[in-house]
Amino acid sequence: MMRDTHQQSANCHAPRQIPRHVFVRSCLCAAASMLLMLQYGCAMSQKKTFSADRPSRQSVKTEHFVIRTDIDLNSDDPLVQELESLQARIKAELKLPPQRDPVVVYLFSDEITYRYYMQTTWNNLPPRRAYFVGTSRELAVYSFRSPRIQEDLRHEFTHGILHACLNNVPLWLDEGLAEYFEVGGKTSGAPHREHVLELLAAREEGWNPNLFRLEVINDFRKLTQRDYAESWAWVHFMLHSEPEARQVLEQYIAGLTSTSTPRTLRPSLEKVFPQYYSQFVSHTEQLQAQVAIAAARSLPPDQKL
Repeated sequence: MMRDTHQQSANCHAPRQIPRHVFVRSCLCAAASMLLMLQYGCAMSQKKTFSADRPSRQSVKTEHFVIRTDIDLNSDDPLVQELESLQARIKAELKLPPQRDPVVVYLFSDEITYRYYMQTTWNNLPPRRAYFVGTSRELAVYSFRSPRIQEDLRHEFTHGILHACLNNVPLWLDEGLAEYFEVGGKTSGAPHREHVLELLAAREEGWNPNLFRLEVINDFRKLTQRDYAESWAWVHFMLHSEPEARQVLEQYIAGLTSTSTPRTLRPSLEKVFPQYYSQFVSHTEQLQAQVAIAAARSLPPDQKL
């Protein structure tokens, strides 16, 4: 995700101060992007004329968001239905106030067209499959049809909803919530398998969680994949451990509706749970056990113990 630093300096992403979609939304790296250009550059110049226009042929509008696209899409499409359900889930779970603005989703028909637009319009951004870009004009999500479009949109769309309802969101919380709602499925709070495994490996290497450290990071370039995993875990812990922890998070989020300089959350959590650190570690261990059990159940019969 990215904030317009020229027009939204107050909210330059110490939440959307440029988070992960701006830097880990895709497995493609700069080298892969160069390879993409080498493979398709000639075809782009000879077979198709590309422009920096956003998709506009078709528009699907709901109460909370608009999808603009050049592909066939209607309000009954599973993609539209999932975003509607996700909006309702985010608002209900976090007790968000009404949206101030709609989220606009620009869904390109193919990857090459999408990348051409992004490189032309936001040429300072690294190649990713999807972005959230918030400006004073609109809260926009950019992506293209791909096998992982639903996962990508869940993440970026969450950023959009948060910034449509709140005045500011600290970077770690912005990304932690986007990672939390990125997980699909009907069960709220399902473990994010990749993050659980990341934290397991981190603990084996002697790493320790540190909410204080996360809360002082306000530059997305300083976030590591481990930081994203830890941010997700703190959100999951507060939403699925004890009712008091959920209340701390809900009250903190409620305060973000009016301030552009959020206070830190850790003191409130520490007041409710003096032993919050050990409880957090215990919670992540339980998540690791859940992931291990799920993995064992998915094994073919001949590979099970």
